[in-house]
Amino acid sequence: MSTKRIVIVGGGAAGLALASKLGRKWGGSDVVDVCLIDKSPIHIWKPKLHEVAVGVIDQSIEGLLYRDHGLKNGYRYIRGEIEQCDPDTKSIQLATVYNDDGELLLAPRQIDYDILVLALGGVSNSFNTLGADEHCIFLDNLENANLFHHKLLDALLQLNETQERVSIGIVGAGATGVELAAELHHVIESVKEYGYLNIAKHHLEVHLIEASSKILPQLPERVSARAQAVLDKIGIRLHIGVQVKEVTHDGFITQDGDVIRAGLKVWAAGVKGPKAFENFTKLPITSRNQIEVDTCMRVKGHQDIYALGDCALLMQDSGRPVPPRAQAAAQMADTLFGNIVNRLQDKPEKAFVYKDYGSLVSLSRFSAVGNLMGNLRSGDFFVEGHIARLMYISLYQRHLASLYGWFSAVVYRIAQKLLKWQRPKLKLH
Repeated sequence: MSTKRIVIVGGGAAGLALASKLGRKWGGSDVVDVCLIDKSPIHIWKPKLHEVAVGVIDQSIEGLLYRDHGLKNGYRYIRGEIEQCDPDTKSIQLATVYNDDGELLLAPRQIDYDILVLALGGVSNSFNTLGADEHCIFLDNLENANLFHHKLLDALLQLNETQERVSIGIVGAGATGVELAAELHHVIESVKEYGYLNIAKHHLEVHLIEASSKILPQLPERVSARAQAVLDKIGIRLHIGVQVKEVTHDGFITQDGDVIRAGLKVWAAGVKGPKAFENFTKLPITSRNQIEVDTCMRVKGHQDIYALGDCALLMQDSGRPVPPRAQAAAQMADTLFGNIVNRLQDKPEKAFVYKDYGSLVSLSRFSAVGNLMGNLRSGDFFVEGHIARLMYISLYQRHLASLYGWFSAVVYRIAQKLLKWQRPKLKLH
């Protein structure tokens, strides 16, 4: 029997978890060759990108190196960015790679597969808002999180000398926008310890702009109201029910013609699939750049291609799509792992069933809020404070367990804590 080539494109929560499980099962055997492709050499759990952006965590501690992790978990890592998929020849093409000076490193490469899994995640949707792509930072990947961090450090350095206000605008009051706003106020309170003696809380203005009638529009009213109360208390300037018409160098122009001034601008609203999908003419791509899949996460019309996570559109029996959330991506990875194992053993595949266990939102050191659902009790119930914070941390621990196994994940987490104990609380370089 020839070796089955399983190619997974995208090393986010779903793709990396799937590669890890398949690699640990078949790594080193002649049965399966597992290959993971990602354009970045480092994995950071996407819900933590806002913490990288403000310097609360350091990627050198929290980051996972695909090459090292692949060596220890039985899969191969290839650095590259997909630009085309040809299901007729069962191959994908990776884009040209250049160095920082614009010099050619690698020509376009072709990767052949027997089973292809597309797990490229999602990106923020600017809804074609004029100037958004040009003037805003989209916190969708590690590169952009580092870009925001560098701009924030420049602003703090200048602020310490001039005492002029720093204004930061965030479009989208979903989890990313709310968590980023809270972390920014935590940082501005902490930098004085590191020699920024002339900086105080009143020097920072954070504008959080949301087109819906409440922040955290996807979550229950009580969660939204409590989060809003915390943000009000720490001085976040909320613009609820406000739609941005245009983004300029100076700030945001609303539909009513008002101007919200901001030097640093972040777009964290909406979700769509990756831009690369626009080129996939032989696959069923939606208007939001997502791939249509059936209940087994198989791309419609293609027996050997699967898609999962935020880049996949999977309709539930309720008529609603599976939401673009980390817990959905993790559940999809678990189900697809079982289905690929069943497929290679000539057993039937099982339909994916999404289970909503609730949502938790971290408000930095100020609080955490959320609603829990599922097996704990009937219906859902509200949590906040230290209990919610502990539960939020446990979600990250579950993510680590999917990558390392539970024992190694606990050891890894302890090692992270020990390293952070001797490192600065904020990454200021």
